[in-house]
Amino acid sequence: MVNNGQRIEFSQNELRGLDYLRPLEALLVDVTSDRTLYRLAAAGQATTEQVHAAQMRVDNDFAALTEADGRDGDELKTTGAHLNASVLPTTLAKNWHTWEAGRHDPGTDDAFHSLLVANLRTLVSYVGVTSNLVLDPELSPYHIADALAVRTPAIIDHTRSLGDTVDKLLADDHSRIMLSDRTGVAATVATLSADADGLQDDLFTTFQDGGGSPEARAVQNALGPLLTTTYLNVANLDTMITRDFVQAPQIGLTQPALRTAVDQALGAVSALSTALSQREGVILQARIDMDSLNRELTLAAVLAVLGVTVLLTVWQSRRITTDVGTVSRVAASLAGGDLTGRARVRSRDEIGVMATAFNEMAGQLQHMVEDQQRAERTLRSERDFVDAVLDIAGSLVLVTDDAGRIVRFNRACEVTTGYAAADVVGRLCWELFLLPEDRPCIEAQFAHLSPESFPSNFECPWLTKSGEQRWISWSNTALVDEGGVVTHVIATGLDVTAQRDAEAGLREAKERFQKAFDHASIGMCLVDSESRFTQVNRALCEMLDRTEQELLTLRVSDVTHPDDLSASQATAVEATDGYSTPHRLEKRYLRPDGRVVWAWVTVSTVYSEDEDQPYFVTQVEDVTERREAEARLVRQALHDPLTGLPNRTLLMDRLRQVLARADRHPELTAVLFIDLDGFKDVNDSLGHDVGDEVLREIGRRLQAHIRPLDTVARLGGDEFVVLCQDLASEQNVVEISERLAEVLSEPVAIGTFEVVVTASVGIALANGSAPTPEDLLRDADAAMYGAKTRGKNRCEIFDAGLQARAVDRVAIASALRQGLRDDRFVLHFQPVIDIGTGTTVAVESLVRLDDPDRGLLAPDTFIQVAEDSGLIVPIGTSVLEQACRELTRWRDSGAAPAGLRTAVNLSARQVNRPDLAATIERALADADLEPAGLTLELTETVLMEADAATLRQLERIRELGVELGIDDFGTGYSSLTYLKRFPVSFVKIDRSFVSGLVTDPSDREIVTAVIRLGQALGLTTIAEGVEELAQFELLRELGCDQAQGYLLGRPKAGPPGSAAAVLTVAPMS
Repeated sequence: MVNNGQRIEFSQNELRGLDYLRPLEALLVDVTSDRTLYRLAAAGQATTEQVHAAQMRVDNDFAALTEADGRDGDELKTTGAHLNASVLPTTLAKNWHTWEAGRHDPGTDDAFHSLLVANLRTLVSYVGVTSNLVLDPELSPYHIADALAVRTPAIIDHTRSLGDTVDKLLADDHSRIMLSDRTGVAATVATLSADADGLQDDLFTTFQDGGGSPEARAVQNALGPLLTTTYLNVANLDTMITRDFVQAPQIGLTQPALRTAVDQALGAVSALSTALSQREGVILQARIDMDSLNRELTLAAVLAVLGVTVLLTVWQSRRITTDVGTVSRVAASLAGGDLTGRARVRSRDEIGVMATAFNEMAGQLQHMVEDQQRAERTLRSERDFVDAVLDIAGSLVLVTDDAGRIVRFNRACEVTTGYAAADVVGRLCWELFLLPEDRPCIEAQFAHLSPESFPSNFECPWLTKSGEQRWISWSNTALVDEGGVVTHVIATGLDVTAQRDAEAGLREAKERFQKAFDHASIGMCLVDSESRFTQVNRALCEMLDRTEQELLTLRVSDVTHPDDLSASQATAVEATDGYSTPHRLEKRYLRPDGRVVWAWVTVSTVYSEDEDQPYFVTQVEDVTERREAEARLVRQALHDPLTGLPNRTLLMDRLRQVLARADRHPELTAVLFIDLDGFKDVNDSLGHDVGDEVLREIGRRLQAHIRPLDTVARLGGDEFVVLCQDLASEQNVVEISERLAEVLSEPVAIGTFEVVVTASVGIALANGSAPTPEDLLRDADAAMYGAKTRGKNRCEIFDAGLQARAVDRVAIASALRQGLRDDRFVLHFQPVIDIGTGTTVAVESLVRLDDPDRGLLAPDTFIQVAEDSGLIVPIGTSVLEQACRELTRWRDSGAAPAGLRTAVNLSARQVNRPDLAATIERALADADLEPAGLTLELTETVLMEADAATLRQLERIRELGVELGIDDFGTGYSSLTYLKRFPVSFVKIDRSFVSGLVTDPSDREIVTAVIRLGQALGLTTIAEGVEELAQFELLRELGCDQAQGYLLGRPKAGPPGSAAAVLTVAPMS
């Protein structure tokens, strides 16, 4: 019955511990969460509302803890008489409210939270001991309590700490994350993994302890899924950080993914902690109920036995009526162990004397037995107290006899080794726990025990039941009898495995750091508080081109660029004064040869153990190539790659600055827009290499003939701009432009070639009128086009008329694009007449633009804009396709004879395109027109500039059956050579010669010569611009083959039904 009562009180104390731990563990979770929120709030990643909500949760948790302490504090010894004042619940709550009401900064906030978490974990461990939870003699309650009071608080703390550490590192520049950072994270991951494994071992042991009983299955069903979820979430967090942060060459871990994994792991641990508390309560209550039932059954049994005994005694006393029988019965009772019985006889004879002597003897014997029992109870109580003290102690306590056999084996020993005390008592300690190589030494020591050998201190590895090796630090003393002989050895030990592993890890980390320091690809050094180098690696020596011995005699300032000394010294002062680290700056070092080395420097402050003299760990990354590349990129972004001159971007920036200054201090500013005349011919005829060299020479000439404060820029192609500022007058601008034009007109010698180009210069002026840079450049461009229109190789100052013409060009270009989209280009056809027969042999297809705003536009209003904008190519293709289709329609309708041809003019851009032949073939095929029905007209300039590829393409077109001819013959670079070289079938005499044919002998001679030349070469001659009958008659006399002009028919548009009107020939006399 006594044992049952003790077990019930033991279990009730454990229930009080569970009641106390519930608010305590909730407080641990909320405090770690509050620490994270304060850090995120300081970084601007959490709201004030979130922080206040977290504080409210912590306030509520402290209120719940205070209530639990009021209920259970005395029994659990959480008062100031038993517990350190720093971890008293009242102290913790007071510290929290004091901090909550004070001012905050990130450094003190994190330190306060970390200290509070440590104190809470200490209180959890303490309550786990004083409530008997972690001392429960049964395996299942013990392991559940261990998981609840030891494992889950460690996992909560380490998970949140790991998440905060990695989150802070991810918030920084990834390239600045150190090897030490990764190593520290890896160590925390390993600790967290060990915590999770310990939690899993505790609960697996619990699941296995009950075998297949219903109670065991209930425990496994309640805790198994939550354990799996917790273990997988913690393992997922460990794996994510190890794979994507610790081991990844390029960090792939993101803050959102990390925070989600941390929250999932903590949520799973919290759910498991709640379930563990509930399941432990169920188990303990069931045990209390069972012990209470056993106590009641035992009491009933005792009462029953007592009743039976009384009945027997009464019955026997009635049978024994003599005093001898009474003494006999008392003697028998005494022999049976009942020392309270006395022989009561009424006789005073010998039997009475014997009974009296017997009673005295029984009394003495009773006193002796009672004294012995009291001594045994005292000894048992003291032994129970010693057992309790030994079991509650955190140290390992092992007692052996003088032969080394185990006598005592406390709870800490059981937990550490996995052996139960019953399994080891009586066995030699070295046979169970020592490594084979250590056993002979200990065995020899026990063979020669002496009091002089004690006390002793040493460390040795111990083997656990599972074969794991643990390092134990022992302090041994001996019990010596009165003869000076050692009877027992008492050994107290501490498991220092974690400390030794940490020391080993620290040694390895130091070795890795030293190797990383020595062999790092970037420069590294240690600098003392006086900025002297105390240790340098090879990379820094190579970077600064100095030996290690030389650097160790220098200060940092000795190798720092003078312009960066102040910034470098300021960084050193900040680091010394304890500002947040690491400190980063970009600075320049000087090599002995004067070469500058740009470096990205990271300085971390490290204090010695006495925190008196700090030193600085400095990383120096050579970024010279990057800085030089940046400078090159800036230059490339702002300068023309061909000439090295400023480009449009830099020009506009300088122009903007000049105009802004002129707005405050009016001054005359000029923009000279220069376009090279004839450069395209050079580029096309001599090739792009020669053209590029010409552009470079032009750039050099411009740069050499401007003032230092002026700017020359190349916009692209053959366009240059000169920005002149602080000019005296407009005449000054004209003189500068004329001087530049003269310089540019001088021949450029390129190898064996001598190239001559001229310049058309447009000038735009600004004199305090605050134009925008874009407006000024546009006006200069318009003036340049005016100079080209007036004959090129000249200067033109911008006026409003030029702007109007520039606007008109833009409008025409827009109309051309719209016309292409809306199919607004139409053809007018002028007949070509055979002079001998008077019949129409061909029509020339002339394009018009049907503009909705301007009406029908003739080619001379838009052809030049089309050429300049490149739209001439799609327009030419449209004319070619439309001309072929129209001729086919006429033939199909009977409005034109089968032999009628249509003539189309080709521009230089069309002829130079490599797909010209394919375009012609496609147009003929789409219109179902034979090649002989199409003739193409080219200018002399196009033929003169044709290269070998163009010539091959023209040959291919003639092989198709399409005739080629020369338009406006005699007005360009006339040469008899190209008449022979190129595959032409006809020449057209320009209207400028035909107009003076009757009145001007020179024109008549030229026309006669062309006709005779065509006859000699077998070429058809066609006269253009025939407007008078006399001209027509004279052409017939000279032998000209064909003619066209207003006399013979004006260009007209007409559908197939009106083609007859187009083909009507003027009457001949």
